[in-house]
Amino acid sequence: MKNKASRIALIALFLLLLYAPGITWLFVGNQMRGPNLEKRQLAEWPAFSLAEIESLPGQIEKYYRDHLPFREQVIGLYARASKALFDDCVVTTVLFGRDGWYFYNTINDGDPVSSYRGEDLFTGAELREIVVNLRKTQASLAKQGMDFVLFIAPNKERVYAEYMPERYGAPAEDYAAKQLVEFLRAHSDIKVVYAYDALMEAKEALGGLPLYYKSDTHWNDIGAYVGSRALLQALDMEIPAPAPENIHQTETVCTGDLTVLSHLYTEGQGDPMYTVKAGGQPPSATELDPDLAWSHSTGDPAGKKLFIKNDSFTAGLLPYITPYFSRTETRKTEMYDMAQLDEMQPDIFVLECVERYLRRELTKGPLYILPEDR
Repeated sequence: MKNKASRIALIALFLLLLYAPGITWLFVGNQMRGPNLEKRQLAEWPAFSLAEIESLPGQIEKYYRDHLPFREQVIGLYARASKALFDDCVVTTVLFGRDGWYFYNTINDGDPVSSYRGEDLFTGAELREIVVNLRKTQASLAKQGMDFVLFIAPNKERVYAEYMPERYGAPAEDYAAKQLVEFLRAHSDIKVVYAYDALMEAKEALGGLPLYYKSDTHWNDIGAYVGSRALLQALDMEIPAPAPENIHQTETVCTGDLTVLSHLYTEGQGDPMYTVKAGGQPPSATELDPDLAWSHSTGDPAGKKLFIKNDSFTAGLLPYITPYFSRTETRKTEMYDMAQLDEMQPDIFVLECVERYLRRELTKGPLYILPEDR
């Protein structure tokens, strides 16, 4: 009788452990569900279709794999244990560098490590193609009364190479951004701004204040201010050099995208954030589409109109450059269309591109051609 009772208790305990997570999730799952840390669209419950009946079991399996109860919490616990015990990241897209610095590592999003190692050099044919595309862009814009500027934001890996994992060694002396800038300056009169030298000068002058976030792929407000100053100087506008007395740490923190990606997200923890008071103050902005398109129209009423085809690095520039223009429009690649320039008729068109995206952005043909030639 005792053995029978023990077996029943053991079976009951097993069933409790098996079903308790799911039952708990039914009642409190929404309160415990954290952010999507994987930067991808999680699988959705499949729609039933007789035509696709054979693939239905696989689709259901993908759904449950992405939505298992406590999945995020368990992965997060594993990620913390892996970092604490082995200093190892549970995802291959994040590198743990020295002194708490994180770096991005993926061949599917610009491949910043290959850029760091000089393994993504342009071929001669690619460089010539880029020059042809940009010359066509420049000429078409000029006929519409618009100036053209190529602005390159340096990869974090290059600016803070001393914190890269030791196994990657020093950054390559020959690399794609340098190669492209030198080629453009030798074979065209296209105005190109590569903010690397300005950032390195500021890094030395500011005595240890960071220009990029430790746990994010992007520059912080200090780095963005330095980049803004370099861009404005190329447009014959001047703002003061950043100085420690004009840089103030805010009460908020940045939860870095690399922290999130590596499943080490903790609410309320992150990199310090700063503001730079030497430049202009943020104007009011109209959001046209989340993270993709913005309209700014409270800058200098007598200023010129600016259009920026951009990636995410432009977000940091906007507070410091928009006060110098009467209107600023921004569009990421996903939302950009040549007709937007026809409609706005800006005075200046800037292509802002982070270093690792240069091949992606510059080998797809002209950025703008006249309406009658399309």
